[in-house]
Amino acid sequence: MDSPIRRATQRGAVTMKAIISVVFLILLVHTAYVFIPIYIAVYDFKSQMETEANRATMKTDEAIYKTLIDYAKDLKIPVNKKNLKVSRSSDKIVITADYTMEVPTLFYNYEWNVSTEKVGVLF
Repeated sequence: MDSPIRRATQRGAVTMKAIISVVFLILLVHTAYVFIPIYIAVYDFKSQMETEANRATMKTDEAIYKTLIDYAKDLKIPVNKKNLKVSRSSDKIVITADYTMEVPTLFYNYEWNVSTEKVGVLF
């Protein structure tokens, strides 16, 4: 039944390796919990920029500015008229956004510099 030789792993103690692994896993899950919604918001804003670039023939530059700035405000993305540029030529429109997203972690606030450029063809 009980053998007289007991192994160290059978005594019910938690090893330092297990504690470090659990702490690392908790930090990883927390970072993902914080970063993933920010990443999705940035991706969604890039998608909206592409939509606006593709529909640019129907809108003025000011309407594009207003739409994108309002959309960014809803997503809590720090975009304003200074870091959003819309430029047209005879055959294309270029929408550029340069901004910094702050990703707060437990010990450090990471500043993610995002630079996006979308080009739409004008017909």
